[in-house]
Amino acid sequence: MSKDELLKTVDRLADKFFANGIVTPTAYIEQISFLFFAKMLEEQENDKIQANKLMGKEYKSVFDGENEKFRWSMFSVLDSQSMFKFARDDLLKFLSEEIENRDDVKKFFAEVRFLIPDAVLLSEVVDIISKIEFNKIDTDVKGDMYEHLTSRLAVAGRIGAFRTPRHIIRTIVKMIDPKIGQTICDPACGTAGFLLTAYEYIKSQNSKTTLEDLTAENGDKYRRGKGDLLGEKDWETLQGSTFYGFDVSPDSIKIAIMNLLLHGLSANNVFRRDSLAGTSDDYDLMNWDVILANPPFAGDVSLERLRTTLPIKAKDSSILFVSLMIESLKNDGICGVIVNEGLLFGRNKSAIALRKLLLEKMELQAVVSLPQGVFNPYAGVKTSFVIFKNTGNPTAKVWFYDVENDGYTKGTNRKPNPTKNDLPDLLSNWPERKASEKSWTVDVDKIIKNDYILSASTYKKSVDNAVLHRDPREILVEIKNINSEYINSIKNLDELV
Repeated sequence: MSKDELLKTVDRLADKFFANGIVTPTAYIEQISFLFFAKMLEEQENDKIQANKLMGKEYKSVFDGENEKFRWSMFSVLDSQSMFKFARDDLLKFLSEEIENRDDVKKFFAEVRFLIPDAVLLSEVVDIISKIEFNKIDTDVKGDMYEHLTSRLAVAGRIGAFRTPRHIIRTIVKMIDPKIGQTICDPACGTAGFLLTAYEYIKSQNSKTTLEDLTAENGDKYRRGKGDLLGEKDWETLQGSTFYGFDVSPDSIKIAIMNLLLHGLSANNVFRRDSLAGTSDDYDLMNWDVILANPPFAGDVSLERLRTTLPIKAKDSSILFVSLMIESLKNDGICGVIVNEGLLFGRNKSAIALRKLLLEKMELQAVVSLPQGVFNPYAGVKTSFVIFKNTGNPTAKVWFYDVENDGYTKGTNRKPNPTKNDLPDLLSNWPERKASEKSWTVDVDKIIKNDYILSASTYKKSVDNAVLHRDPREILVEIKNINSEYINSIKNLDELV
């Protein structure tokens, strides 16, 4: 099955659920994910059995003995009513309780509810999924397939809670430049877009023979690779102690876990967790080399439930999250975070205190203004992203970049428009913090005198209303020419009279 056919198959599945009354994307994505994994599990077990047989080893399969009935190939051929009863009453319990050494899988199925309303729908979607041979599909393609499925979250208008535009994520990850051996955390991870993009970036930076150059629909260039230069220990590090994601939403975490699994990445360090409140686990004590996030733009948080170590106390969740990130960076750690524009120029005490903290405790390296409506059609809020580093030194100057176009048309229905895309120029200017029509550097003293305001437009040098003075000598020549023409005209009139 080709990639295009696979994406069409995913759309068919989603449309089936929608037509049968399961209209919430989180609900039908959860059901499709559950069935995908049930199908993949048998394929993975068959591959392991065959591999161990070739090596002359015995392998204890999760389907041994009485568990044989849980194989996809067994229950998928039952009559529709028997299949429905089996999937509803037995299959979910098996997947959540019987699979050993897969805590990430158990976490996913512990939260899954069986929502398929009837035997007819289940039979139809099982028939469709049975035609997909997951073990013959490249991991990258499986990841693309699931990304395509989760894009429906955005179409449903849930962008603030779930999905950040992937071209913006890629840009931030490229600027942060994460590396093997670093710990990378997203404290409001949603469906794990930042974590997965960082994973793909690290693999591409450590690839040679498998490196592939790609162009996104908005014109962005990026690379994908399988990480063929990574050693065994590097892979263990990537899988076990690199990526950490937390989110308070159980729906987001379920989708994030399956997203990671389908991309070939362990989800053992992805949890449902309130990063702002903190818990009794060890993660409250951890600091990170890299933080990547798009925390919620809105929402008031009760002060009583906040973790006590936050340097700023406020009800605004976006202020609290950035405050948490400042607190959670290791020495020389770096953070890239998307923020509501209001946080950068707000006059309330907590917003000013946060900006002051950024400049005094961190080295604020960049403020990148994004186009109005970059999150359309889901939210028209104006956003920027900031990059700051815990160097131990306060900020001396800040580099600003104004992204006027991101490769998509403006307005509610955004369509690819690669001829208008400032993101490649942003990435080109970033390493040396170059000045241009779209970028400029401001000394911190000027920012401090201006109430610590950090919005890019405040410091943009505008020539739109400037009065351009011509060279006086040029004007004098023009006057002389006009005067000469006037004198000649008078002479001509005299001759006529």
